[in-house]
Amino acid sequence: MYKIPKATVKRLPFYRRCFESLQEQGISRILSSQLGEILKIDPATIRRDFSYIGELGRQGFGYEVSKVLFALNDFLDLNNVEECIIIGMGNLGKAFLHYNMSKAETSNTPIKIAYAFDISPDIVGKKISDVEVFHIDTIEKVIKEHNIKIAILSVPAKNANEIALRLEACGIRGIFNFSSMSLKVSRNVYVYDVDLLNELQSFLFFVKNQYE
Repeated sequence: MYKIPKATVKRLPFYRRCFESLQEQGISRILSSQLGEILKIDPATIRRDFSYIGELGRQGFGYEVSKVLFALNDFLDLNNVEECIIIGMGNLGKAFLHYNMSKAETSNTPIKIAYAFDISPDIVGKKISDVEVFHIDTIEKVIKEHNIKIAILSVPAKNANEIALRLEACGIRGIFNFSSMSLKVSRNVYVYDVDLLNELQSFLFFVKNQYE
């Protein structure tokens, strides 16, 4: 496993998107100071982040856009798409599924939602963005048959941990958690919590205090 700070990992997709845009504009080379201006990130931080990937630039010369973009794609493993599942087809689940499928059609994305699950008879058996929705009772069978390792959890908090334990038991190793509940699973499962309300509250705090 790469020994790389989580903060750096979170910035890498932003770097990649920036270099993709630079390439589309026909820009072949950029200095870290110029990159810092674009991304509003200190150039020293950028250079340190890139050092975890390899020797991508030279002092005084900067970074070759095509070389860095190739290195970021390779490091983030964007050439190998990982199939995953999503559980919970409420408004948030549907929105995330629509977004993921639209991005998969227009750009490199490392994850493709291949199967969706719910319990509602109004949704089960239908297709959303060309992804069929199965009943959650079949989730273990689908995971094992297709060797799925990643799950997106978008269910009510009261059901989240029970489902997370089921996911771990049948081989899931990563959960992208939208449930607003801290999951109690083993260390064998990497959980990434996304609480939109908390993010919004943090956002509002920074907006209100940025000039104080």
